[in-house]
Amino acid sequence: MTARTDRAALAARVAFVCAFLYGAMKLDWALGGEFLIRQAPVPAAALDDLLARTPGAVAGHWASVALALVGMGAALHLSGRFGPHGRFRRAALLAGSWAGCAFMVARAAGLVGYGFAGDVRVLAGWGAIPPAYEDLVRDQVFWDLVLWSPYWLLFGTCWGVAAWRYRRATA
Repeated sequence: MTARTDRAALAARVAFVCAFLYGAMKLDWALGGEFLIRQAPVPAAALDDLLARTPGAVAGHWASVALALVGMGAALHLSGRFGPHGRFRRAALLAGSWAGCAFMVARAAGLVGYGFAGDVRVLAGWGAIPPAYEDLVRDQVFWDLVLWSPYWLLFGTCWGVAAWRYRRATA
């Protein structure tokens, strides 16, 4: 095995761990826990729904748990843990992996949600924040800058590296 293959396999394992941690957090929320729930970078109304455990919010947590399980399985496949896949399964795995990579990196950059660009915009005072939500937004920006955006960037980058390696290894 080359060093490049080792790094790519490591990326798939990191993607697995990221999916596991995200799924575990969402499972905690679905079961009534509050681990990092107040630090979620969402609008005030959505945060109120999360804290009130509205049926829609809880259903969203369960959907996220299911998606995390799918992501964990995909990461195992990208790592080369399983034998070769048929043409359709390979294409589906790569399409899902590239889509996940694109979404996560876009989220980290700020094209979806706060992200680094949105965080800087708020911290620099370039965005209009309603006075009633100023403290909430500043707290969310802090957590997004130090936790969520780096997490999504790591997760998305690992998906991309693992998918690239898988594509090349199975071409």
